[in-house]
Amino acid sequence: METPYARITEIREAQTTEEANDCLSNGFVLIKAVEKRDIDSLGRQASSIIYVLGKLKGRNPTQLQPQNQSPNGHDTTSPLAETPTLDPSILENRPWRQYENGSGEWTFITSQDGNLLPELEPATEFIQRLLSGEELTLGNYRYRAKDKFLKRYPLGNGQSA
Repeated sequence: METPYARITEIREAQTTEEANDCLSNGFVLIKAVEKRDIDSLGRQASSIIYVLGKLKGRNPTQLQPQNQSPNGHDTTSPLAETPTLDPSILENRPWRQYENGSGEWTFITSQDGNLLPELEPATEFIQRLLSGEELTLGNYRYRAKDKFLKRYPLGNGQSA
């Protein structure tokens, strides 16, 4: 099984959102955002965000628009297209909580400090794609993510969630 970082050929740290966005537009993907705390020469504490980005093998700026989207952003393929390779047990082993209406389940994907949970690191690419707004199918579930939540909805009876 390929490790999540095996496809990364270059790592960069960006000190500003502008630098991070420039890297993203040049084929990099966001791996992690980290708060950096420093003490200046006067003894005052200052903090900033450092963005850690990685460039994937074969990724270039022309690949930034998903292949299943038309120029106007509409999905042009089936919802099951191009799901990343991932061992479903990584997600199955999460503590899932059922929605009251019974339509699906949810779990946390970040710790209290906002970092991706260590047990989900093998699913980093999958989760990043979900956080970018994609819906992906893995096993018997359709997955979505928003903020610190991973959501899943069972597939069945020809219905999509």
